[in-house]
Amino acid sequence: MTHRLLAPLAALAVVAALASATPAGAYTVKPGDLLLRPVAGASVNAMRFSAATRATPQGGMLLGVDFDWSFDGALAFTAALRPVVSPGYLDVNLGLGAKYRLVQLGAPFIPYGSAMLTSAVGGPFGHGDVHWNEGIKLAGGVDYFVVRNLAVGLEVAVEGSTLLNPVFTPEVSTELLAGVTFRL
Repeated sequence: MTHRLLAPLAALAVVAALASATPAGAYTVKPGDLLLRPVAGASVNAMRFSAATRATPQGGMLLGVDFDWSFDGALAFTAALRPVVSPGYLDVNLGLGAKYRLVQLGAPFIPYGSAMLTSAVGGPFGHGDVHWNEGIKLAGGVDYFVVRNLAVGLEVAVEGSTLLNPVFTPEVSTELLAGVTFRL
């Protein structure tokens, strides 16, 4: 008898969930929206300066925060503070740029691309040379809006930069990170 009741109750629960579901338009980014996104992931230096005692680390754990202000829904100003911690080394990366979201999909997931001008200062804990880089970061990712004011997402980025101190040389790094976006 209880098995016969489960199917109608499950169907009723699905119908109630669909009836109360938020329309897809609620999952978009609109003009004037402010988005704050704590991020965590990995940063790997694909091409790095490796002279003895002055080496840029091969990679590290990235913990940071991104901030977006939407001009028109699709296009946004973006800023990022993304420190990278490696054994015995800290690199603080700042970025300013633009982000374009494909808000036209009308779905809870929104792919995006971004370009940023970056500046990074890093150095070992203790004695050693301070590193200073200037570069450009290109990124792509997707945010999945769980509800209107909360999204989870993944991002992949590539950064080309010039190490200006202690020597002048090119460096390239990649990032893979996850984030949780809060609409303010």
